[in-house]
This record gives sequence, structure tokens and C-alpha cells, in this order.
Amino acid sequence: MKRDAEQGGGIGKGLFRTWSIWIWFVGAAAWFLVAALSLHHHALGSGVVATAISALFLAAGMFFRKLARRGQKL
Repeated sequence: MKRDAEQGGGIGKGLFRTWSIWIWFVGAAAWFLVAALSLHHHALGSGVVATAISALFLAAGMFFRKLARRGQKL
């Protein structure tokens, strides 16, 4: 039992890993919404920055998802 805990295999570990990956996609969607609202209200500068942040969140989510599928530690 102690050996399993040292290796990182515990109850809820998979759920935490899944949530920690999906939070990046939720963040990307939220920043995309901010970008759309900024552009709708003709705030071009804020819209471009929010779009860039959304793209970074999306790239991070895809990167961590790829690592998780390969079975590597996050």
C-alpha cells in the first residue's frame, strides 16, 4: 500500500489529472469569449490580446493532453 502512494497512484489522482488538463480548455473558451465581446464593443487592442491569450491557453491544453495520452507525468 505504501509503495502505491510513493508511485503517485492514489484514489482521485486520475480525476485531478483530467481536471487539470480540461481547465486549460475552459480557460481558452473564457478568453475567447472575452475576445469576442471586446471586438464586438470595438476594443481592437483588448480583443487582440485576449485572442492571443486564448490561443496560448488552447496550446497549453493540447500540450498537456498529449503528455497525458503518452502516459508521462504532468
